Amino acid sequence: LAEGALAGAYRLRQIEPFFHVYDEIVLDFSGVRNINSSFANALISPLVELHGGEALRKLRFRNCNAIVRVLVEGALSLGVQRAEGSGTSVAV
Repeated sequence: LAEGALAGAYRLRQIEPFFHVYDEIVLDFSGVRNINSSFANALISPLVELHGGEALRKLRFRNCNAIVRVLVEGALSLGVQRAEGSGTSVAV
């Protein structure tokens, strides 16, 4: 889980097409010991940037160890900052 481009491709192929279909989107990090910021940012930040508060309500992160949790939280924060800069609503 170190390649941001692969994370972006995964998001576009496996998450975005179904974003408005499901009420909850679960990203399960079972067995993942480490990710890098480019992976987390490419996977998570655009969802918040594009979908604002709806993404924050729908996204669920499971089985995150301390390292993964910090990077997921950072990616969420980056998405919120970008959304606010673009005028997307991030109210939950």
